[in-house]
Amino acid sequence: MLDRLDRWFGTEIMQPPIIWLCQLTGMTQRTVYRYGWMLAAWTLVMRISFEGIGDWVFAVVAILLTIMETARAAFMPDAPTPRSDFLRRIVLLFAIFDVVRLAMGTAQHGFHGFTRSHAWDLFALFAEYAKTVDTIPPRRNRAPAAWRSEARF
Repeated sequence: MLDRLDRWFGTEIMQPPIIWLCQLTGMTQRTVYRYGWMLAAWTLVMRISFEGIGDWVFAVVAILLTIMETARAAFMPDAPTPRSDFLRRIVLLFAIFDVVRLAMGTAQHGFHGFTRSHAWDLFALFAEYAKTVDTIPPRRNRAPAAWRSEARF
């Protein structure tokens, strides 16, 4: 069941905006993957609190991960990466749990807004589903036929 949900969510929900972004900006799907994980890492840094010793360990790991992902996105944005269905499905499960928790909290106390964990889910899902896009089709020309047939100055 998770496999069918993963396939449907990827092809119907995530891939159209990824393809649109790639067509609009000229980036490859690998570059979108790198930038997505870089943004997900930055949302981890925004969630840091320094209240206990475990928080300091998490902070150091999150900051090192963020620096590493930022460097990878800057210096090798198009480097090939292996596809990981397991990681993508785990991130999808985290997103489902966050949406269910948001819905239950909204039903009990009203809508209090989105949290940084929702941003992390979105960036991580965007990055992981960008790896599933095989090729980026060329952008469709939506100009009227009269404009395409003659040059207008």
